[in-house]
Amino acid sequence: MTAIIIAIIGASATLFGAALTYYLTKKQQIDKEWRDSKINHYKVLISSLSDLAVDGTDKNDANMRFALAVNTISLVAPQYVVTALMNFHDEIKFSNSNKKPENHDKLLIELLLAIRKDIKITEKDDPNTFKFHLIGSSPK
Repeated sequence: MTAIIIAIIGASATLFGAALTYYLTKKQQIDKEWRDSKINHYKVLISSLSDLAVDGTDKNDANMRFALAVNTISLVAPQYVVTALMNFHDEIKFSNSNKKPENHDKLLIELLLAIRKDIKITEKDDPNTFKFHLIGSSPK
């Protein structure tokens, strides 16, 4: 009788271990695919934003790509990223001669920091020292 109980416990432990391993592996795979999907959305967003900064590009096409990227990012981005994106969009959409470039760059940095936080690049980003601005150039 003891041997049967030991066999049942052993078989149960083996099945539980296999099921737990499968679950954790599958969860890790799903998390990786989700992160990769987010990174792809963010790449499209930053790429379309970059196109707007390059002189001589087709601005209508660049605006369409940017609009599509902005409108679809809410499918994968958390609220704090969407809020930072909308704040930045409001700045560039309603820009006029009274607005300062520093505010544009500040909101862009807030957006980038929110994206970096979401995809867990690092937790050591310091908003006070993080420096970034779009670089535009004339196409060849």
